[in-house]
Amino acid sequence: MVNEPRLRAAIVGLRNHAGSLDPAKNHGLIKSFKAQPAVEIVAYCEWEPAEQGALAALQMADPAARIYTDLTDLLANENFDLAVLLLPPNEVTPAALRLAAAGKHLFIEKQAARTAAELHPLCELVAANKLVAQIGYPWPYNPEAVAIKHYLEQGILGRLVDIEARLVTLGVGPGLRDPAHWMYRAASEGGGILHMEGGHWLTLFRFFSQAEVKSVTALCQRVIGNIEDGLEDVVTVALEFTNGMHACLHMGYLLPGAGPRNDMQIILRGTQGNVTWPNPGAGEFTVASAAPAWKSAPVRSFHLQHATRPVYADQWGYAFVAAFIRAIQTGEQPPITLEDGYRVLQIIDAAYTSSREGRRVALEK
Repeated sequence: MVNEPRLRAAIVGLRNHAGSLDPAKNHGLIKSFKAQPAVEIVAYCEWEPAEQGALAALQMADPAARIYTDLTDLLANENFDLAVLLLPPNEVTPAALRLAAAGKHLFIEKQAARTAAELHPLCELVAANKLVAQIGYPWPYNPEAVAIKHYLEQGILGRLVDIEARLVTLGVGPGLRDPAHWMYRAASEGGGILHMEGGHWLTLFRFFSQAEVKSVTALCQRVIGNIEDGLEDVVTVALEFTNGMHACLHMGYLLPGAGPRNDMQIILRGTQGNVTWPNPGAGEFTVASAAPAWKSAPVRSFHLQHATRPVYADQWGYAFVAAFIRAIQTGEQPPITLEDGYRVLQIIDAAYTSSREGRRVALEK
């Protein structure tokens, strides 16, 4: 691997966790790829007029890379192996289809589409062209998640039967989250808080359970009213998994800006114990177990020190991107595939159908 030529990457879009190359701030995905020794960023492409200042700053910071304001020009004039798509969902899907048709491997920052139906043609094209495509759900690489999964695999919790998760975060409104931003519009994002943030937690549910969602029951409501009409700022989703596990996800754009920006917790319950993960990402969780091996100390708290790195999601975010690069080099599966992204969107779509029609929705196998 050491003697192989570096993979040539094009950054397509600067609007979704892109960050900048300023060494002191904006540690986004551009830095994550710039830091990979096996990658050379050869081009940046962004057509949104409001982002032309950011594009000019990248040109100054990375003069060896070429600058494009049109995807057609990029494809016609640039030689590259992979594309890093950092665009809103309504723009990322058509761009990804064109790039996949040209034989480019894809890293797509979530979401990869507004709906599963929109994403399906890309799944087929990626498979037909034997491309590597990874979706930006890095949480299975978080050290706390990895440690918790280890205890599950050791049988410390027994059989996993229940997960509940909460993410209540800063509200949408004046001085908080801009209601006009593409993240809070149906035409660009495709949904409210479940669509924007829920994929991370649904990915963790699948990671911990190693099972698929069988049915979905949901309430999606616009209770504050600053988000666009038709989108939810509060959602509660109940999930039934194929292995019998249940899960509950509660999310809301509710916090007024006084105090913490996020109120988060994940709890996993098994037949012999449970895990309380009070603030995912902060490095702390507690395991309680009735397993015989833990009889001397049935409740144990863990404090993990995360390795820092000036990229998106620190060292574990870097490792997530490195796994994508390794998958291209070796032909192995990336950690989060396009099919995983499709399954997540199926769950989200089913939640919206459940809430709209007032019924439990079964997922396709």
